[in-house]
Amino acid sequence: MISLRPYNTCLETTTFLFNPSKLGISRQTQTCMIAQRKATPRRIEVKCSGAENKGERTFLTLEEAGLVEISGLSTHERFLCRLTISSLNLLRVISEQEGCPIEELNAAKICDWFLKDKLKREQNLGSAVLQWDDNSDYKF
Repeated sequence: MISLRPYNTCLETTTFLFNPSKLGISRQTQTCMIAQRKATPRRIEVKCSGAENKGERTFLTLEEAGLVEISGLSTHERFLCRLTISSLNLLRVISEQEGCPIEELNAAKICDWFLKDKLKREQNLGSAVLQWDDNSDYKF
C-alpha cells in the first residue's frame, strides 16, 4: 500500500549583485507530499507440482520463482535473486555429492565437480546433474 506523507523542502537562493557586500539570501520552506510505501504484513502461500514427478532436476522450483515474482523487486533484482537461489540449490547438490558441507566448498572443489559432471555427461547423458548439449551450433 502506498500512502502520502508530508515532507519539508528548503530552497535557498543567493542573490549576488555587483557588490559582494550586498549579498542577499532568501530562504523558502515548502511542504510537499511524497509517496511512502507502508509495510503491511501479508501471508503468501504458493503451491506447485510438476518437475518432481517427471524425474527432472530443477535448481529453481516454481514455488521459489513465484516467491521472487511477488517479492516486489525490480527486474534486475528479480534476475539476481533467481540466479542466487538456483546457485544455492546447485551448491547443495555439489556439497552432497562431494560429501562436505557447503561452508567447506571452494573454487577448486566446485571446478572439480563441474569437470566430473562433464565427464558423466559425455559418458552417459542421464547420469549428469547438469544436462545440456555441448555440441551446440552457437559456439564462440
